[in-house]
Amino acid sequence: MKRRILVITDFALYLVDPDADILKRRIALAAVDKLCISKLSDNFFAIIVPTEYDCLMASTRKKEIVDIIIKAIKSNSEYQPQVASSNRFEYHAAAEVIKEVEFEEAEGGVKTRITHKAKAKS
Repeated sequence: MKRRILVITDFALYLVDPDADILKRRIALAAVDKLCISKLSDNFFAIIVPTEYDCLMASTRKKEIVDIIIKAIKSNSEYQPQVASSNRFEYHAAAEVIKEVEFEEAEGGVKTRITHKAKAKS
């Protein structure tokens, strides 16, 4: 996990490295296909970008962030990305790397497990 600042504008999402004070990634809102969140009180959510690689993030305000991303997308188009609420989802961590995130209730909170899946087929 790396600390990032997420900036949401009307046209894009920006991930900024606060330690180096540089832009690490720009994701056009039009490229966002889906947002994945679990049904539990963990902090994880994924931004699914089929034309690139996906982005797994953690924030104590995941629900508010997802709502603001949807609002930003809808402000410039008729499109509304799918929001998948599940305790298990996959995301592309890199071009050919698929990971699965699984959440389950545990004593005192939520247990999160991230595993590597088979490489994506070209």
